[in-house]
Amino acid sequence: MTISSILRPSVLALIFVCWVASVPASAQTTMSLSRRIQQAMDSANVPGASVAIIQKGRLTHCEGYGLTKNDSSQRVTAATVFDAASLSKPVFAYAVLQLVQENKFDLDKPLYQYLPYPDIESDERYKQITARMVLSHTTGFPNWRGSRPLSIRWEPGKRFGYSGEGFVYLQKVIETISGQQINEFISQRVFRPLQMTRSGYVWQPQMDTDFAYPHDNFGIADTKRKPTQANTAYSLQTTAEDYARFMLAIMQSKGLSPTTVGRMLSPQSQLPKRFSGDTTLAPDLFWGLGFGLEKTPSGDYFWHWGDNGTFRCFVGANQAQQKAVILFTNSFNGLSLARELIPGLLGGQHPLFSFLGYDSYKTPGNLFANAVLKKGVPTALEPFRNDAGVTTIPEDNMNWVGNQLLRIGRVPEALAVLEHTLKAYPRSATVNASYAYALLRSGDQPRAVEYLKKALDLKPDNERLRQTLSGLTNARSQQGPIRLVLKDYPNARLVTLAGSFNDWNNLHTFFTRKNTAWECSLDLKPGTYTYKIFVDGKWINDPANPNRQRDEQGNENSVLVVQ
Repeated sequence: MTISSILRPSVLALIFVCWVASVPASAQTTMSLSRRIQQAMDSANVPGASVAIIQKGRLTHCEGYGLTKNDSSQRVTAATVFDAASLSKPVFAYAVLQLVQENKFDLDKPLYQYLPYPDIESDERYKQITARMVLSHTTGFPNWRGSRPLSIRWEPGKRFGYSGEGFVYLQKVIETISGQQINEFISQRVFRPLQMTRSGYVWQPQMDTDFAYPHDNFGIADTKRKPTQANTAYSLQTTAEDYARFMLAIMQSKGLSPTTVGRMLSPQSQLPKRFSGDTTLAPDLFWGLGFGLEKTPSGDYFWHWGDNGTFRCFVGANQAQQKAVILFTNSFNGLSLARELIPGLLGGQHPLFSFLGYDSYKTPGNLFANAVLKKGVPTALEPFRNDAGVTTIPEDNMNWVGNQLLRIGRVPEALAVLEHTLKAYPRSATVNASYAYALLRSGDQPRAVEYLKKALDLKPDNERLRQTLSGLTNARSQQGPIRLVLKDYPNARLVTLAGSFNDWNNLHTFFTRKNTAWECSLDLKPGTYTYKIFVDGKWINDPANPNRQRDEQGNENSVLVVQ
């Protein structure tokens, strides 16, 4: 799982009701808590959210807050559909465990004995992989293969490694066993029995009347993708109310026996202290069969998070106390909000948030990001400068903000942010490279080459930098029998080509301007390649090529066949 809008005052009061129900009345006055929550929500820059709360085995609160889209007047309701992202996985796990309970499926039988998997058959180790390994994230698969062939990174069953790819394989196995498409299989076993009437792994027509739009970290809305292909790792569309019904089913052993629920919520693998960049094991964090597990002084919890980029969500529960919180947001900033809200809503302290690694919206980097478009770069940066006028915000935070501004086409602001970052971190190869890319987006290729060379001097073993510099300097002399021409973009400043032939590197193969068109020559071996054109930071399919296909993640790409 790849780790980026404001709730209105009336909404904040509703969230406050949820929070205050779980803390002592003497903790603070209603008025002061309400002010704290309002300030927190405004700072988090989240346009819409839906929260369901279960207490003592009952759904006691379920409300929508804010707007489905930042520039609309449609408010989020309890029936608003959100991307559940990786909260898709526990629902699938629940259905799989029903088959196990019915002795129709064996958690420990190698999956290849049910269905060989051509995607990984060249590695004999895949024959060790079982459903237990998939549900506990110990297959050895990467999260997603991207443009590379699927691989096994370490011996199956030996260590935790979060993987959507494992769920894709298990989905294919379950479809083979059941003889049903996965959405119908789960509808029959989960959605209909639990009356989850606004849920599906593919888009349902009834969802069109009330759904949330995705928003980036700046609060800018994007187009809502409506999945037509089910993927049990991330494509679930649902509401907080529906998901609360699912959580109640687990907590009350509905659809699964208490014994099976116990197996689902028993440790199968131990988690590291951090989701990425740390292999030190956490003493209190584990993974079960579909959920993360947490053992704390205040009790044992099961939990999961979801991150589809601009939809982020979280669920946490304590089975012994029969309480749970479900939080859906339509914002990149949603999990920075969860880190602040969940302890108050659920009670206790939760090391799982350190594992996940999402910063609170209170960090300088997030506060700067939330202010930069409203106030401009100089004003937004002012609270975070030292006496010499240099930013004190960490390099990675500043670099990230600059790149996000580039992503939305705010090139002048991106250049300004990265100039400040370079002043603070002049010896950073990453910042020099980001600044070079911003210069490319502005059309200043000579200076871009200058800063790429600086970045490469600082990090001479970086092959991506070397390829970018080579691609720029050799673009006009490229020769090959395959010629791509892009018309109708005479004002573009940077056009590149990315595909399966260059590892989807959008700074590898450059188009050059020829009068009002852009051209690129390729020399490729015979085969079939997928690709896209990158125009001033936007991915497009080749308008001159009607041949398209969708990948495992549902993205449509142009297809080039070389004879």
